[in-house]
Amino acid sequence: MPFLLVFASTNRRCIINRMPLTNCGVTIVGRRTLLAILAALGCTTASVQAKIVSNLGVAIQSCVVNEKNGATNGINIVFYNAHVSAATEVDFTVEYGGHTYTLSDKGNFTRGAPINHNLTNALVGAAWNGPRTNLCTPRRVLLANGKTIQ
Repeated sequence: MPFLLVFASTNRRCIINRMPLTNCGVTIVGRRTLLAILAALGCTTASVQAKIVSNLGVAIQSCVVNEKNGATNGINIVFYNAHVSAATEVDFTVEYGGHTYTLSDKGNFTRGAPINHNLTNALVGAAWNGPRTNLCTPRRVLLANGKTIQ
C-alpha cells in the first residue's frame, strides 16, 4: 500500500544534508488515514465558519447564544480589533431562530486585545434553539480616530 507524506520537518539541516526522512521528524501516514483526517477537518471547519464571519477589521473567535430559564439571554462573543486605532463601538448582526438582531458592544478595544463579552442589548427572551447562530458578523465599527466602517 502506498504511503503519503503528511507532516514534514522544516529542519534546514535535513534539507541541506539530504538526510533520510526518518531522521528529520517526518510523519508518514497511509492514504485512508489521510482521507479520514482531511474529511474530519473539512467538516469541522466548514460548519464553524458558516456561522461566524469576520469582517470590517474585526476578527470573531466565537459567538454563542446564552440561555437562561429556557430562553435566550444575549450572546457571548470573543473578538479582536485589527485596526491600528482603538475601536470604541462594534455592532454585530446575529441571525438566530429565523430573526435578525443587532447587538452593540461599547468600550475601548485596542488592536489585538482579546475581547470576551456577554451582550444582552438584544436577543433576550426569545425561544431557545441551542447555542449556535445562523450568522454572526460585524455590522459597524466606530474607531477612536472618528472613522466609521460599515
